[in-house]
Amino acid sequence: MADSPEERRSKEVAPVAAPVKEAEPGKGKKEKKDKSTSEGKDKAAKGERGSLTKSHLGVAANMGMSAPPAKPTMRFMPTYRLESKNPLNKERVENIIKAVMNRHYNDEYMFHPKHSLHMAAQVSEEIKNRIKLNNYDRYRYIVLVTVGEFLMQGLYSMVNFLWDAEKDGFVTYRVERPSYFAVCTTFYLYYD
Repeated sequence: MADSPEERRSKEVAPVAAPVKEAEPGKGKKEKKDKSTSEGKDKAAKGERGSLTKSHLGVAANMGMSAPPAKPTMRFMPTYRLESKNPLNKERVENIIKAVMNRHYNDEYMFHPKHSLHMAAQVSEEIKNRIKLNNYDRYRYIVLVTVGEFLMQGLYSMVNFLWDAEKDGFVTYRVERPSYFAVCTTFYLYYD
């Protein structure tokens, strides 16, 4: 017999819970899984949306929605060290910056807005990589290279950080030529 429209609405609004059956000794997990997937298909046909809990996990896998594999979490034991094993040598960092800046920004260099942007990015990356090769323990680096053309203008730059005055610091080096200037500022921050 066909249900009247009112009976169909009442069934959709208030679904009746299915009676819980005891597990029969001859039935395994595979049959239970098939039952849960058929219930999930019934819900999908009705337009109901179930939650993705353990009981509905098989439904999500069958519908093509698979969760990405979980990445193992890295756990480190605390070292309780307050000082670096290989502390940063400010003079060595300054020599690296001078060498790289003088090699790239010499008398042969001509300022061009587009080329200077890419050149500054390459120089800052090279400085950062050369500092990292020294394997200073527990330091993070920020390298800023600013290049501009002298056109009777001024330059004012300001950077704010919250840092430890004993362990953190910066090194600045400036190259000035008649047609352009280049300023490199490297910040080194101690990371516990």
